[in-house]
Amino acid sequence: MKSFIGLFLLLILNSLFLNAYAESIQQVREQGFKSYPTGTAYYLTSFSKSKRLLLQLYSDHQITFYCDCLFDNKKKIDAGTCGYMARKNARRGQRVEWEHIIPAHRFGSFRSCWKEQSSYPRCIKKNGKTLSGRKCCRRVDPEFKEMEADLLNLVPAVGELNGDRSNYSFGDIEGELRRYGQCDFEVNFKEKIVEPPINLRGNIARVYYYFQETYGLLLTEEEIQRFGQWHSDDPMDEWEKEKERRVNQVLISAGKKRENIPVFVEID
Repeated sequence: MKSFIGLFLLLILNSLFLNAYAESIQQVREQGFKSYPTGTAYYLTSFSKSKRLLLQLYSDHQITFYCDCLFDNKKKIDAGTCGYMARKNARRGQRVEWEHIIPAHRFGSFRSCWKEQSSYPRCIKKNGKTLSGRKCCRRVDPEFKEMEADLLNLVPAVGELNGDRSNYSFGDIEGELRRYGQCDFEVNFKEKIVEPPINLRGNIARVYYYFQETYGLLLTEEEIQRFGQWHSDDPMDEWEKEKERRVNQVLISAGKKRENIPVFVEID
């Protein structure tokens, strides 16, 4: 009788465990990520340091990502080289900012440090107020810090475009409404969609694939179809390959070579 009761309790516990596990997996899928790879060593974990490295990495390719504007060592943009005209924020449009192709919101907003800052003593200021979700994650979450600092996800962009892009998704926008002069960059603020230039769509798709492989980013069915087409229509150009080589060299120099970089090209 005791063995039967024990078996019955074991079955109940097993059922509860499976249900809890299934619920946790569903939550992860809704959040947009699989579980982070176990045993992962962290590489570059400082967004500030990555920005300094990128300025060196782009020293002989000082061209913004979306508009092909030239910029100098002080990150000042020469709008005359690309036909860029400010939509609204001319001051921000004069400088380069480092744009996350995959926004920090996409890989951070579901994390507890982003949503529940008060649960982390290091995220509470002396005056009792809490840090923003992003700043909190930057302080306490090494996984988030690595994703935020990932060099392959960062590109130089006109500051105004970086601001207007916000955390919007990439997609297709009907018509050709240009709000930035000759720059082929369109934003539907109502639908929160950004349409990038045709010659950069493959670059963007491959970064999303890279995050999928490296960090477990889950893509929607729509994204899988769109990025597959973009990857096919816009093959890697020489600068994209060169940037991946340089990123790998940065990691090697730091003693932090990641075996799965690059994803799409063979490195000597």
